[in-house]
Amino acid sequence: MKLNRNIARTISAVASFLLITALLFTSLRIVMNDSQLHDKEFKRLGVAAAMGMSDEDILASMMRLVDYMEGRVDSVEIEVEVFGRRVMMFNERETLHMIDVRALYMAWRTASYIMAAVAAAMFAVVAFARRREAAFDIAYGFVLASCLFVIVAAVLSAWALIDFNSFWTSFHLLFFDNDLWLLDPLTSRMINMFPAEFFERLIRRFVLLFVPCFAALAACAAAVLGAGVKRRRKNNLKSPENG
Repeated sequence: MKLNRNIARTISAVASFLLITALLFTSLRIVMNDSQLHDKEFKRLGVAAAMGMSDEDILASMMRLVDYMEGRVDSVEIEVEVFGRRVMMFNERETLHMIDVRALYMAWRTASYIMAAVAAAMFAVVAFARRREAAFDIAYGFVLASCLFVIVAAVLSAWALIDFNSFWTSFHLLFFDNDLWLLDPLTSRMINMFPAEFFERLIRRFVLLFVPCFAALAACAAAVLGAGVKRRRKNNLKSPENG
């Protein structure tokens, strides 16, 4: 099997974008499952005290949501103590909304596995078909995909920074076909347990986890690409036509 240069690089670029996306979601999952991080942020922000709950109950509620999204438990139902009274943490609307959130989360989790597997297969095809040129073609594709990813990420980040409400609303309208995500702060503990600063800290940790991994891969690809370009220039200078 043979592939010409352009097809090999296109395949590599697609595979690279799939790999980057899978890495993105994997980084998100790691942060979401970090109970120590959540505990630290809840205590720092005083969320439990503001809600009339204990630190243990607020963390248990958070991890119940995470366990539910990961498929480790079948329900978000958990009993907690609020201002000295034993109650169910989440109301009916929150519980119904989490069914949709879980479906979306698990779909993305499955998709990330598939993306990683497909990317590996595509890289293998290029490696087999291009042999000596494979490293250069894969690196070329990864740099191209990285540039595209950075552009998309920059646009979305700028949108979120300029008008977060528009960004947040559009996200929910895109992925949910109902209005269960519109929760009332007066009745929703799920809303009150996640102040804006809590999300900001999670996003910061997520960025600090994802970006170094992504940057390391991009740097390696750029190094391979640079070395390949230098080698080709050197070979061209040594060719009889240039002698």
